[in-house]
Amino acid sequence: MRAKFLLLVFILILGSLTIVAQDDPLLVTSNTQIGTQYDIFLDEESLVVTGDLYNLGTEAYTNINLYVEAFNEDDELIGEGFGFLVDACGNALLDYIMPPERLQTFNAPFELFEADEVARIQVIPEASAITPPETPTFDTVGVNPIGSEEVVMLEWLDDDTMIYGVGCDDTVFVDLIWRQYTISENDLINVNHPDASFLTEAMIQQSGVNMISQSGEQNPDLFARSQMVFAPNGRRVIYQNDIHTIISAEPDGSFRRLIHDGLHQFSLQGFVWAETPGVFLAYYFGSFGETVRYFVGNVEGNILSARVPNVTPSITVPGVTPDGTGVIVGRTIEGVTGYYLDTSFNVELLFEADLPGNNYPAPVVVDTGGNRLIYFVRPVNEIATLQCWDRNTGQFSTLTQLPFILDDESHAWSWISPNKTRLAVSADGTEGGLWWVDLTAFDTCSP
Repeated sequence: MRAKFLLLVFILILGSLTIVAQDDPLLVTSNTQIGTQYDIFLDEESLVVTGDLYNLGTEAYTNINLYVEAFNEDDELIGEGFGFLVDACGNALLDYIMPPERLQTFNAPFELFEADEVARIQVIPEASAITPPETPTFDTVGVNPIGSEEVVMLEWLDDDTMIYGVGCDDTVFVDLIWRQYTISENDLINVNHPDASFLTEAMIQQSGVNMISQSGEQNPDLFARSQMVFAPNGRRVIYQNDIHTIISAEPDGSFRRLIHDGLHQFSLQGFVWAETPGVFLAYYFGSFGETVRYFVGNVEGNILSARVPNVTPSITVPGVTPDGTGVIVGRTIEGVTGYYLDTSFNVELLFEADLPGNNYPAPVVVDTGGNRLIYFVRPVNEIATLQCWDRNTGQFSTLTQLPFILDDESHAWSWISPNKTRLAVSADGTEGGLWWVDLTAFDTCSP
């Protein structure tokens, strides 16, 4: 009861609160906000300061901690807290080495130990300065940087313009930070996702996304786990319910169609959209290193592949052909490890290869009528590399290195532009970012 009373008092005075940081010319906090987060140990909401820490110095920093002190109007200390740098999903970066000119989010829970009004919050960063580690160099061709944020979702509006979402990869699209980038103008602006206006209370209610299947009761937390998203090249919305059944609906949540049920034991990681409107591949795994299960379907309610429990798993995240009739998977079959084209009637070896883990992008299949190309991103000598398989000639080509580094906790994605000449590639984590690749810059595998 005392904690809830203090929380109420704190919320009432937020409008007049002043937040300051330690007078440090090298480590500077910005975008600082006060909020609450669920504390699993106290089983209740707790106070937290969030924001960004920017390294203005020429040295790197490690052992980074952030201390929070809360003061009343008489400048008396009435609360304290302690926090860390975190990634977009809120995971603490305990061993992180922060390079010069790098900005990273922090999260610092704190507690009030006096029932008094808070007039000022001070955030004090402390860290150990070290010589910056050697920056890796990449041999890139046709690769153009856009930003260094954790980009986890992207849609091409046309061949020159994209919108992308920054945040945690398991966040519903409407809760991401969206930006729009135009290549020809090198122009970046903040935007709202065009489908965000559909997500009204009435739509949520009509879709049933928050309904507990067994009791019929409503649980608002289910929306956050639904992975609800609108088909980028179609009309309907797609999502999973509390027992992981995949459902589609009209933009207002009406005319629901069950696509795939019996998935309660599988963890949905995302969707790969085919070129054919409304066709998608849903992929499932639990953690890094696990094999990937999947199915192909469409938002009209049809399954175009084997069901998830019956599919032969892939080592990699699968790609899907433009019409959804084939899937590019990574498997070992009769001792041969490589990429295969799996259709309903045949499994064809494309080429032998060492396969990446499930944190690398799905292969991108391009069929322009004349060219039949498949683009892959996989590690070569521990460096993410863009490669291509030309199905017309059987030629395999290495195109360029990509300037991101993945660990067991980070992931990468890729999206092809409508005219198939540009590939957007993103990665989350501290070494992530967003780039676009000019596919016409290469002598081979040019669309």
